[in-house]
Amino acid sequence: MADAQTRFDQDVDAAWREFRTRLADHVAAMSDGDGLVLEPFTDEAGGPAGPCVQFYAWGDRLVRCEVPSNAHLAPDRHLTPVDEQMLLELGLKAPSRGPDDPEDGGSPAFWIDRPGSWADQLAVIAVRALRSVWGVPHPLFLRAETFGTERSVAELTSFLVPETPQAGRTQAPEVPLAVVPSGDDHVRELIESTLHERIDDLPAWDEDGDLVLRIAGVLVFVGVGPGGGTVDLFAPIVHSITGRTRAAEICVDLNRRWPHLKFVLVDDRLAIVDHVPAAPFAPAHLLGSLETITQFLDTVDSSFATHLGGSLLRDQGFDGATGGAADPPWGDVSQLPDAEDDLPVALLAVRDFHLDGATDVAASTVAAIGDRNPEQLRRFLTISTELQVWWDGESQTREAALNTDGAREARARALEWEATSRSLAEALQFLEQGEGTDSAGSRASRSSAGREASPEQPALFDNPDEPTLFDGFGDYS
Repeated sequence: MADAQTRFDQDVDAAWREFRTRLADHVAAMSDGDGLVLEPFTDEAGGPAGPCVQFYAWGDRLVRCEVPSNAHLAPDRHLTPVDEQMLLELGLKAPSRGPDDPEDGGSPAFWIDRPGSWADQLAVIAVRALRSVWGVPHPLFLRAETFGTERSVAELTSFLVPETPQAGRTQAPEVPLAVVPSGDDHVRELIESTLHERIDDLPAWDEDGDLVLRIAGVLVFVGVGPGGGTVDLFAPIVHSITGRTRAAEICVDLNRRWPHLKFVLVDDRLAIVDHVPAAPFAPAHLLGSLETITQFLDTVDSSFATHLGGSLLRDQGFDGATGGAADPPWGDVSQLPDAEDDLPVALLAVRDFHLDGATDVAASTVAAIGDRNPEQLRRFLTISTELQVWWDGESQTREAALNTDGAREARARALEWEATSRSLAEALQFLEQGEGTDSAGSRASRSSAGREASPEQPALFDNPDEPTLFDGFGDYS
């Protein structure tokens, strides 16, 4: 049953992804005066405009996307406050005037203007509105109409019909789209069955009840939230951030650009956090969250970390440097924290200098412990950083579960590994400078010199003083 449900959810998600790609291509090719209306087949009398998403191209390659407000909708199709908040979080602006008010460059609908080159973002907004606000279950249930263009829209909503099971085959029984779990263990079973179709070799649950996935080289922790009401996802991305004020500004911008993810700063690290409702549990919601996280991580490169003034945690980890069948037992991060006992003795020796908050150790001593081998020290630094991030996440998990003593213990372990990472980094600098001394000032100078210039932000553009698609409808009565 779980397999059949998972395949169904995957087919639906795949259809929406294909539709989103087609829609982005269509919007990108729109020219001045072209329009496109997408509406559900089921809404024949939803109001003067009805539930829909509309696009209108005007001027120098600008495209407006609009979703009707309650002024245009029948009472039984009015947007709820939650719907309106979702549209705002997607980046649309609230209606700036009523349907009969004078032009103000805005719209009586929820609206957003973007250059045609931003068609991908507009397509994401449209699909989210169609699925989550208007409740369209599949692109096959959409009607597309154009105006001002001769381009066909048949390719937007034409999809292959799934193959009918052959006679004699046993068809899998239907399963509900959502399941009300009976407890935390049931939620974990649902998570596991949902992910098994996407991940052939699913890691084991660790002793804290988390799955540790690797997506685009980044560790993503999946677990059950306190009380079993949510599935919590946590993915540390960048560490050792030096400019926290700048990082906070970027974090705000990321939350605006990716409204369905939450970006947080934890000390000197940037992480993604998401809480997927688990009561009831809908497989599509978890897969959608992981898909969105994957889409973001695919955009991250070294310049992203440089812009934040930190270092990427991508493609660094316990299975990274050496690989192969001879990997030590600590190669599986799902086995933390027990696997710390199997860490290299030299690394544990460096860590032991920092037990109980002690931090006074010479860089030359750490370099000697690492056999003065930069490659080995870098490998130790990677492991130490991963452990620091893991224990920080564990501290937050225990704190959320009101396990104060456990959270304090995990935080202390994180601080030990943070100090270990600093010592290893200083040892590497010691070797790179020919075993000379290194001042804090020279370190800061090299750090700032090595950063790339901040990328230029796209300029804002004036609101258009053009008629909106919703002008002329009037109030619904």
